[in-house]
Amino acid sequence: MDINIRRGLADAWALAAAHRNMLAAYVALGVVVPFLLLASEPIFSLRTVMAILSDPWSYRIGGSFTGPLYLLAIVAVIVAGSMQAAWNGLLAEMREGYLSEIMFGMVAGFAYLIANLILAIGFGLLTAAPLLVLGPAAVVSGSDPLAIAMAVYRLLVTLVGSWVAARFCLAGAIMGSRGSLEPVSAFAESWRRTGTAQARLFGFYLLYGLPYGIAAAALIVVHGAIILNNAPSSFAETMMSLGWILLFALYFLGQILIPAGFYRTSEPAAAASEIFA
Repeated sequence: MDINIRRGLADAWALAAAHRNMLAAYVALGVVVPFLLLASEPIFSLRTVMAILSDPWSYRIGGSFTGPLYLLAIVAVIVAGSMQAAWNGLLAEMREGYLSEIMFGMVAGFAYLIANLILAIGFGLLTAAPLLVLGPAAVVSGSDPLAIAMAVYRLLVTLVGSWVAARFCLAGAIMGSRGSLEPVSAFAESWRRTGTAQARLFGFYLLYGLPYGIAAAALIVVHGAIILNNAPSSFAETMMSLGWILLFALYFLGQILIPAGFYRTSEPAAAASEIFA
C-alpha cells in the first residue's frame, strides 16, 4: 500500500470531471455562503483592517468579540461540513443524495473540526514548551543571537507542522468515504497509510501551497491599492470580492479532490481471487 503522487492527482482530476455538478453545489455551500456571512461583519473587511493598521491608536470598532467569534465558529462548521459532504459524495460506494450528504457532512464535519482543533492545540502546547522554559523576558529581549535562534525555531516548527498535516491529509477523505462520524480511527489510518510516502507528501504539500500563497499576496496588494484609490463599495472593490471567491473556491476544491485522489491510490490492490471470483 503506497501513495503515488502522479496517480493520485490523476484520480483527483477524474473525480472532478465525473462530479462537476456536485462539486459546484458544495463550492457554493462551503465557499460562497461563508464568504457572504463573513462579509456581513465589518471586522473581516480588508478596508477595516487597513484602517486599523494605519491608525491603531484612534481607529476603533464598536461592539464585542462575541459576535465575530460565533460567526467564525459557524463558518468553520459550514466549511468542514461541506468538505465531509463532498468526500461522502465522491468516495462512498453509493450516493444517497444531497440531503443525506449534507446531514452527514455537518455532523462529521463538526467532529473532524474538533479533532483538528485538539491536534492544533496539542501541537501548539508542545512547541511552546521550550519558550516557557526560556521565559518571556528572554524571548522578548531582542538580542541578535536569540532573535536568530527564534527565527530558526519558528521555521522548524512550521516544517514539522507541515509534515504532521501531510501525515493526516487522508483523515477527512477516510471519514467521508466510510460515512464515519468518529474521527480518531480515521486520523490513525491516515497516519498508517501515509507512512511510506511521507517524504513525497511533505514535499508535494510544500510546493502545493506556494501558488496559493503567491496568489493571495497578489490579491491583497491589488485589493489594497483599489481600497486606497476608490470609494467604499465601488465596482472595482466588488470585482475584488469575486477574485477572492474564485481563489477560495480553487483552494477548497484542491483540499477536497487531492486527498480524495490520494485516498483512492492508497487503497490496497484487490487480490487475484477477488478479481476472478
